[in-house]
This record gives sequence, structure tokens and C-alpha cells, in this order.
Amino acid sequence: MMTKRELDLVPRVEAVRDERKIQPPVHFSLAEILQHYSESYAAIRNQFVVADQMLQEGNEEACKMIWRSQVVLAEGLLDFYIHELSKFCMFQMFAGQWNKSDKYNQFMVPMAKVEEGLAATESREWFFELLNNRFGREVYLSLESMRDQLNMIGIGFTDAISLAFFSEQPDSLEYGKRKIKDLFQRRNEIVHQNDRSHASAVQTEITKEYVEEYVKAVDAIVNSIHKVALQRVAESNT
Repeated sequence: MMTKRELDLVPRVEAVRDERKIQPPVHFSLAEILQHYSESYAAIRNQFVVADQMLQEGNEEACKMIWRSQVVLAEGLLDFYIHELSKFCMFQMFAGQWNKSDKYNQFMVPMAKVEEGLAATESREWFFELLNNRFGREVYLSLESMRDQLNMIGIGFTDAISLAFFSEQPDSLEYGKRKIKDLFQRRNEIVHQNDRSHASAVQTEITKEYVEEYVKAVDAIVNSIHKVALQRVAESNT
């Protein structure tokens, strides 16, 4: 005996989706932020071993590709570090732990977020989420954007960059400005034009020594910013 199949049409279920709860951004300490950077920096430096092996095997093209990738990754690492630090510093000022910078007082907040903040009388997380979303869309690698961001978050561009390159030149600030411009320009040339000249399409030469200097400059900038941030924390605790 055959079983009767159910062929009646049933209403289609619509607009039903498993809602995934959005995880709020995590508050990291200065030590944790530096750890994120340091782990990635070590991974970038480890690529020198791979590049050396490629060169020994006669694959110069692959070697140079790795070197160029190290330049791009190092700049991305610097940018992400500033993003993480910016959230920390801005929240410190918002919570009344740090003195507010002039640029902090000019920070624009959408009215929808203002209303959310007024409603959330017992929490400041709305502001941290705003910072996470705002800063995540911005890039702080050009001289102008880095200067504006460090000044806004209370680190101070002059203090950080002078400290980063104090042993390089008598005028470490001006040297640092030129270095930041050069780093950003080379990164853009690699990312946007495969390191080739627009005029001739010839690739710019790259060497291990150049990349070593490049990543060391990035490291100097990050570590000097971190030292200034630690000073700000110490000052706020006195």
C-alpha cells in the first residue's frame, strides 16, 4: 500500500533569520595594544628568513616580492596600532582620566549617538563603540593625518616623533616628518602601482637594507608613541 504524499502548499516562512549578536569592541590596555603590535612585528621580521632563502635559490623576483610585502605590512601594522591606541586615549579623556586635548573638544558626534549616550546614563560603552566604528574607517599614515590624530588623542605628534628619531639627526622632528612622508609614499607606490613609475612603468629597486631600515623606522615610531602614552598614564595617576 502506497503512502499518501502531502502535496498541499504551505505558506513560505519569510523574514526569519538567526540573529547574530554583535560583539562589542574590547577595551585593551596599553600593554595589550603593544603586544598585538609586537607579535605582528616579529612575524614581519621573520619574512627576512624566507626572502633570504628565495635569494639563495636564485629566485630574486620572489625575494623582492616578499620585501615589498614587508613594507606594506609594516605600514598597516603602524596604522592598526594608532587605531587601537586612539580608542584607548580618547576613552581615557571621555572618562575624565586624562586631560582633554583641544582637538578632543572639537570631536564631532552624530546626534543619534548623542541621544544614545543620554539614554545610557550608566554606561559609556556607546562612546567606545562610536570610536571603534569611526577610527576603523580612517587611515593615519600620511604626515598630516598622523599629526592630527596624535594631537587629538593627547599623545602629541612633536613629542612622539622627536623621541622616535632623536638619535638620527640634530633636528629629530624635521627628520621624522621627512621619514613619515617617505614611508607613506613608498607604501602607496607598492600598493597602488606595483612599485612602478607612472612615467616609465619601471619598478623601483628594492633591497634588504632598505626594508630593514623601513621596518626599524616603523618600530621606532610605535615604541616612542607607546612611551609617551605611558607618561600620560603616569601623569594622570599623580
